[in-house]
Amino acid sequence: MNARKVPYAVGDRVFFWSGRGSQGYAVIREIRGNRALLDPEPDALRGSDYRLFTQPAKRIDGWTPRDYGLPFSQINTPPRPWFQDN
Repeated sequence: MNARKVPYAVGDRVFFWSGRGSQGYAVIREIRGNRALLDPEPDALRGSDYRLFTQPAKRIDGWTPRDYGLPFSQINTPPRPWFQDN
């Protein structure tokens, strides 16, 4: 098996941004391929990638950094949102 170099480790505290307004500090919970699944801190900003689900649903909410992860290019780098109101 080929060990690839991953720039971060589980348990690292990092700054993240999602491109859809979410940003803040989080701890890496899991690494899957080239994405890091995060546990954002309570004061992290929730952007348009945060969704509350209509109840009754299996889950209360969904949030991209926590549920689907972010690529390493969106960790510990300055935020570059995909949309800017000019």
